[in-house]
Amino acid sequence: MKFFVLLFALLASSTTVFAAWEEDFELLKNIPRSYEDSGSICEEVARLEIQREYAAPQYDVIVGIAYGDATHIIGELDIVIFDNNIQKVVKIGEVKCWKDVPAGLEKAHEQRARFLKTVRANKATRFFNTSTKEIYAPEKFQFAKEFFSMAQKGSVVQGFDKELEYTLKEMRDRRYEMIRCQNQGKCARP
Repeated sequence: MKFFVLLFALLASSTTVFAAWEEDFELLKNIPRSYEDSGSICEEVARLEIQREYAAPQYDVIVGIAYGDATHIIGELDIVIFDNNIQKVVKIGEVKCWKDVPAGLEKAHEQRARFLKTVRANKATRFFNTSTKEIYAPEKFQFAKEFFSMAQKGSVVQGFDKELEYTLKEMRDRRYEMIRCQNQGKCARP
C-alpha cells in the first residue's frame, strides 16, 4: 500500500511540474531571448515566477540590466523589480543555476556587494537593458536595498533566498527545448 501512495505522490508531483512548464513555455516562446548562455533559461523562468508575486501594472520585472560608467560595463543585474507607482527599484535578484550551489551563492553575494559599492561611490552613471537597450535613470537604483538570491529547486536549504520550481536537470532540459523551438522557427529569436 505504501508503494502505491508513494507512486501516486510522485506522479502527481511530476504532472504538476509538467503543467507548470507548459504554462511557462507558452509565455517564454514569444520572448526573443538567446538561450546559448546556460543561465539564460533560469533567469527567464525566475522572471516569470517573480512576476506572479510582483504583478503588472504596479511592477515591472526586468531581466538583464547592465550598469557602468561612460567607458565600460561594471556588472549586470539578473532580476530588477521596478515599482511603477514610486518610479524606483524595490528589489534586485541574482539568479544562479550552478551545479556547485554554494559557489553560485558566493558569486551572487559578490555581485550584490559590487553593485552596492558601485552605487554608493556614484560610479554607475548608466543603466541599460542588455536585450532591448532601454536606458534607465541612475536615480531609480539609488535606494535599492532589498536583494534576493535564487537558484534551482533544492537550493534554499543551501542558503539561497528563493528557488525555482525546477531542478538543475529540468532547467537544462527546458533550455534545450527552447533552443530547439527557436531553431524550428516556432519560438521568437533575438
